[in-house]
Amino acid sequence: MGKLDEIKGEVDWLGRWLNVLIITNFALVGWSALNYETQKPILIYFTVTAIVILTIIIAMINRSAMKKIRQMKDLK
Repeated sequence: MGKLDEIKGEVDWLGRWLNVLIITNFALVGWSALNYETQKPILIYFTVTAIVILTIIIAMINRSAMKKIRQMKDLK
């Protein structure tokens, strides 16, 4: 049961980071939607870049968590 508990802990940790990053991504999308006309173009550019980078990181973390969940199924 030790390995199963370790994987459960890792999935929980990845899930928490996934939640934080998704909320941050939504906040950036909302901010950029509300402020794209009033802010400097460079700031909007950096915001869009951050959104793209966060989306890629979210996909990577999700893939890692799904891999861990499949490992849990194999251990049961």
